[in-house]
Amino acid sequence: MENNRTKQISNEKAEAAIIEYKAERTKENFSKVLNLLRPSQLFVPALINEDKKPLPLFLKNNEEEQFLAVFTSQKHASEELKRQAVMVMPFPVCNSLVANDKFNLKGMVINPYTDNLILKAELVKRLYEADITLAKQVNEKRAELTPAQYRQRIRSQVEYGILPGKLYTEGEAFVNRLCDEKEALIYQIFSDACIGGKGNPFSKSDFAVMAMTISSNLLLIRVDMPAKADGEPFCYRVYVTFHPETKESDYYVIEKNPKAEGRRLGRVGADGKHEDIGEAPVEGVELQEIIDRSSIN
Repeated sequence: MENNRTKQISNEKAEAAIIEYKAERTKENFSKVLNLLRPSQLFVPALINEDKKPLPLFLKNNEEEQFLAVFTSQKHASEELKRQAVMVMPFPVCNSLVANDKFNLKGMVINPYTDNLILKAELVKRLYEADITLAKQVNEKRAELTPAQYRQRIRSQVEYGILPGKLYTEGEAFVNRLCDEKEALIYQIFSDACIGGKGNPFSKSDFAVMAMTISSNLLLIRVDMPAKADGEPFCYRVYVTFHPETKESDYYVIEKNPKAEGRRLGRVGADGKHEDIGEAPVEGVELQEIIDRSSIN
């Protein structure tokens, strides 16, 4: 279950909230748990089927009722489950599995061998329905955006959310696809982010992808974003780093941040948090800056 990619995911705040709720089972503490779980990435043990695709592993209780088992970190899994394949799923995706009647699940159990926090199917379905309702409201709001606002919204979502999310959850598979498909993959990711029936406001020629093997243990991919921006924040370019030996990756950006002057060097971590590192180096030496930071890490 444990590998270098999953080590990058941390749910310490959610774990602390679960402990607090188990000590004092109040409505406020339970709401805190749910609010912290909502943006979390969770580990789901999986079985590999005949098509070599992972399927979530369900656990049964003494009454033969099935539950989706999820873990906030590897330390909560049994030794047997640590040897299983593992999928990394956002909490809302876990909710969608429980809400799917074809699986006939009685709920979701979080850290079954330690915290054993059970979210019953009825509650999970309400959470799932609330997510669907919220998504519809957001889509309706987005449909009212001007073309410039729409381009900025899509760009911000992809550059700061979807791209780093794919890197940290899909790991080497995503890096290989990016090396192989280059601009076509980036364009498709932007297209998939479009909503409300609106098409992709960008073209393949707006992007440029260059993959560089720096050393035997450092692959670096530079992704140039559209030159024209309609608002801030935005990325001039993105640097994806990947270490083939350790399978560790990182996501750096050269950006314009409304909270600071000039071009900035930033980073988006596996937890989705954005870090402002400081003033970006001049374009001629920014590549070396990323290489140096990757060598340190």
